[in-house]
Amino acid sequence: MKMLGLLGITVVSLWSAEVYATFEAQGAKETLLGMNASGIVKKMLVQNGSVVTKGALLLELDNREEKLSLQMAQADLTAVTHECDFLGTQYARYEKSAQVFDKNTLEKLKTELDTKRSQRQRAQLAVAYAQQKLAKTFLYAPFSGSIGDKTVEVGGMVSGMGGAPLFKLISNHTKLVLHYDSKYALSVNVGDRFCPAIDGKKTGQCTKITRIYPSINPKNHQMSAESDMSGFRAGTFGDGIITTH
Repeated sequence: MKMLGLLGITVVSLWSAEVYATFEAQGAKETLLGMNASGIVKKMLVQNGSVVTKGALLLELDNREEKLSLQMAQADLTAVTHECDFLGTQYARYEKSAQVFDKNTLEKLKTELDTKRSQRQRAQLAVAYAQQKLAKTFLYAPFSGSIGDKTVEVGGMVSGMGGAPLFKLISNHTKLVLHYDSKYALSVNVGDRFCPAIDGKKTGQCTKITRIYPSINPKNHQMSAESDMSGFRAGTFGDGIITTH
């Protein structure tokens, strides 16, 4: 609908056009998943097509070494914490009776306590580092969706930073990516209706365009747009009509 001013008279013009478009259903979110650590796959909890929820464990590497390192770091922290607590209690007791002890004895005890506290801090950092290394041996789903393009199996070698992706995760919610002739670049707008069809049969569902890509594809001279549409599996192809207003 357009409002046209003519000699001070407002004229309401109703018009629409139908634009042919093809579409491909894609996940509203799609991402390639890899690891930040290298190692051998110990557990594989998903297969191609598996439906997962956000935070679900997908894969675990052999992490016996990392678990042992964490246990050792925690044991060191426990030991130095006990020593630190003992020295702290001893120093507090001596400090209350400072007149009984010479100044050098008290200062020596304070130095030992400060040293032990520094060791405890380093032990805490060692535990945090070991926990971080262990955490990198697990791969979790960053959002809910379906697994596609799985490239690794149990016993397979995984490379860390820069390694090949292990999975493609596609969100359950899908979007339609539309392609239409660029001669309609100025006609199609956000909010226009798109009614898809598959194999020439109308689906009976229609949706609205939510985004228009800013440039024309120089290879085929087509514009592209997006619309939200649930119920289509990612990878579904079809065509349909955009009704412009």
